[in-house]
Amino acid sequence: MRKGAGEEPLDDEVAALRRRVAELEQALAEARRSGAAPPEERHGEQDWPPALHAALQGAGQTALLDAIPALVFFKSRDHRYLLVNKAYAEHYRLPLEKILGKRDEEIFPAEVARSYRDNDEEIMASGVARSNVELRWKREDGTYGWTLENILPYRDAGGRVVGIVGVLLDMTDRKEAEEALRRTERELLATEARLLDTIAALSTPVLPIDDGILVLPIVGHVDAARSDQLMEALLHGVERHDADFVILDLTGVPMIDSAVAFHLLRAVQAVLLLGAQCVLVGISAGIAQSLAHTGEALEELVILRDLRAGVRYAMARRRSTARSHRQQTSAALR
Repeated sequence: MRKGAGEEPLDDEVAALRRRVAELEQALAEARRSGAAPPEERHGEQDWPPALHAALQGAGQTALLDAIPALVFFKSRDHRYLLVNKAYAEHYRLPLEKILGKRDEEIFPAEVARSYRDNDEEIMASGVARSNVELRWKREDGTYGWTLENILPYRDAGGRVVGIVGVLLDMTDRKEAEEALRRTERELLATEARLLDTIAALSTPVLPIDDGILVLPIVGHVDAARSDQLMEALLHGVERHDADFVILDLTGVPMIDSAVAFHLLRAVQAVLLLGAQCVLVGISAGIAQSLAHTGEALEELVILRDLRAGVRYAMARRRSTARSHRQQTSAALR
């Protein structure tokens, strides 16, 4: 087992604990002879239960506790550490003399000590064990982590709670792995959102082919969600390029239902409100039927056979509009 800085070798720790046990036994014997309370009882505890006496006084049990990889501690009712195993001392990188007989506030940073004391006091006051409690620990050097704690109360012959025993598992690695997993999931979700935005942009590309003329080629299945993207791309493209004509090429769309057809007509009307004209090209028989079933007036729609016809129409209309504008300007100057 790895030894932390400042810790005694195993033999020294066992010897120190045995000396402590001998001192407790001697103090107990002297107290009984004199009729006075032993040191631990003067902390407010009397009539320790036999199981706790065995835990405190048996060197063999101490060696057994030191062989347990989990962190084990015994505390008195006044929150003093009576016994800890080797794993507990090594985990906190403290020698035994800095733990035994001390309270949490004498060992740990204030906020950590307060959380330990509150948790332990709740158990001792209620007499109800707590299992799988996650508590944050922190060492003197500032390093921190998490333990999973199982804490049980000890009772005397009269049923009074006289202390607790805790068995702790260091779950810092698991918590860090869980946090790393959550962080990875957040990053993946962000990446997925960016990819979906990119795919949406690529699926509705608005292409300027001449001054004031845009083409929006649509390929594949068109549903309600894609119809929303289509309208957004159309309106953004008209504003960005100050377009006069937008050619919607539906050659690559095999079929749309009536609901999508209605949404498509709404997009065409929105473009008209921005001062541009939509030209629909490449419409199949199925799409024409869906448009007809919307019940909307289609007289104002410009529908042509293919993209070439749509481009010719837009360019001719643009030249005609430019010529008319020049003639009006010339007449106004005369």
